[in-house]
Amino acid sequence: MKKYVQAVIGIIIGAALIWLLFRDTNWEEVGQAIKNIRWGWIAVGHIPLFASFIFRVIRWKYIVRSVQPTSLRNLASATQIGFLANFTLPGRAGEAIRALVLTRLTGIPFSKSFALVALDRVTDLFGLIAVMLVAIFAFKPTQDVVIPPETFGTPNAITFPPELYRNGAIGTGLFLVIVIGAFVMLYINKKLALRIAGAILGVVSKKLSDFITGMMENFAEGLHVFRSPVDMFMSIFFSLVTWGCSILLFYATLEAFNMDYPWYTPFVVQAVLSVFIAAPGAPGFVGQFHVPVVICLIMVMPSMNVNDAKAYAIISHLIQLPPIFLLGLYFLITDNFGLGSLGSLASEGQKLSHEKGDSDQS
Repeated sequence: MKKYVQAVIGIIIGAALIWLLFRDTNWEEVGQAIKNIRWGWIAVGHIPLFASFIFRVIRWKYIVRSVQPTSLRNLASATQIGFLANFTLPGRAGEAIRALVLTRLTGIPFSKSFALVALDRVTDLFGLIAVMLVAIFAFKPTQDVVIPPETFGTPNAITFPPELYRNGAIGTGLFLVIVIGAFVMLYINKKLALRIAGAILGVVSKKLSDFITGMMENFAEGLHVFRSPVDMFMSIFFSLVTWGCSILLFYATLEAFNMDYPWYTPFVVQAVLSVFIAAPGAPGFVGQFHVPVVICLIMVMPSMNVNDAKAYAIISHLIQLPPIFLLGLYFLITDNFGLGSLGSLASEGQKLSHEKGDSDQS
């Protein structure tokens, strides 16, 4: 029942964001912007897109091999099927599915697979922090940011001070640094880290404290990858490379629209977009993707036509979908999971992850 509630909530959120963004859109201008696209740049953009899939798998390899040497083929299957789930199912089901597929293909116990997925997400934060640092130090608005009325169909323009963006970006970056620091400390002195986390969170809620410390204990199972400085360095390196590919994709798409943009535009878009899509929402990040992209383009290019920004958001989202769907379906079929197996994989993965959490707390 819970997953159906999540699905409904996610669809409502996505539909609301899409309605809000496109309700006052001049579709003739959007169509003209799309008509003028330089499609050669869209093709170029697919090079870093596909490269990011490869580098993401290589990054994970340096984590997984600390438990058991595993072929890149199996890691690619787990990763792409997980991607497909995140784009078609609600509630970020892809993470549990990714762990379950790795278990099915390699025989690694699910508890360890789940910890390895979690650790991969931690190393992923290093690349995100790098992107955010560039965005924070390169983009320094000095005047109020003005979102024109036609952006969301509001009677008046939406205005917010430049400090709101900067403080939000810095706050998010500091939070990510704290998360990474917590995991490093968890490895160095697990008991002390859990005791500190429990004491701090216990002030807010005993239930929250038990939940978070339980999660930290789960993730500690995969932290032995820190025992290999080389593997840790390589996983962080490929995290930076993977995020670099995402930045190059945004550059190519901006060139496709022949925009006159500041060099730091892709960094600002990627940084804000990552915050928006971090929370569970509609399948395919519908709405969650489009709104931050449009807002960021208007922030860094105040004179930009709003409908051109909306056209950019639509195309930037659409060009990423076919590779994700095709690769995910390919691995589902070739690894004998079946085309209709995502739902059952999600149910089993979530059940196992909940059972794991319950057993660790008991």
